[in-house]
Amino acid sequence: MSRPASLELQAVRKVFFPGTANEVVALNGIDLEVPVGQFVSIIGSNGSGKSTLLNTIAGMYPVSSGCVLLDGVDVTRQREFQRSRLIGRVFQDPTAGTAPSMTIEENLAISFMRERRSGLRLGVTNRRREFMRTHLEPLGMGLEHRLKAQVNKLSGGQRQAMSLLMATESEPSILLLDEHTAALDPKVAATIMDLTAKMVSERGLTTLMVTHNMELALRYGERLIMMHEGRVVLDLGPTEKEALQVSDLIDMFHKVAGEAFAVDRLLLE
Repeated sequence: MSRPASLELQAVRKVFFPGTANEVVALNGIDLEVPVGQFVSIIGSNGSGKSTLLNTIAGMYPVSSGCVLLDGVDVTRQREFQRSRLIGRVFQDPTAGTAPSMTIEENLAISFMRERRSGLRLGVTNRRREFMRTHLEPLGMGLEHRLKAQVNKLSGGQRQAMSLLMATESEPSILLLDEHTAALDPKVAATIMDLTAKMVSERGLTTLMVTHNMELALRYGERLIMMHEGRVVLDLGPTEKEALQVSDLIDMFHKVAGEAFAVDRLLLE
């Protein structure tokens, strides 16, 4: 098992299509330090670099320059599959974190065995089923009684709850949440956020959560970061965060960015 780790980005820059007419600077010299166990919410308008930041940390995108460190270890040149043992992820699309054609117990078996040595053995045993039930029951969705159900038969909220469990059960060093409630209706999204906060707190996970919902960003996490044009333009701690409302965040953005905030989805949620 891994343990929660600190995260550090040093002058990280990511450029897509460099040297062409389509060149895009997605990350422009990001310096960021996240201590062990901190829960950081990340907001910003469309195209600000939020998802690119998570993909860069996960190793999906190689950096153009700069360094990514986990607990002081430089993982910049490690590929995504090499970092996957250290990084748990939950995506916006509820189908992205599971194998839809497989059953609940098959998905969980793959996830729970990820940190164990490979070999020829049964992936699902009666003992392991009981283990799965004890971990599914706290989700409050009755999945512990449906172990043999195919995941593609589940609702979006049930899939996200499973994805969250699978991402956290192996005790990753870093948890990355990329708008993981955006595709859910408000009531289900609230349930998933409560589960998220509980799991992060119980496991002491170092967590980065990208969201378009400014209210969620203010409510959850000890720290709030706002991005714009590939840069961090606001970095607020718990005391500053607690005193703010959504309108205050928008006003602060206007001051630091010198332009109107792209409020398309942010104010609709």
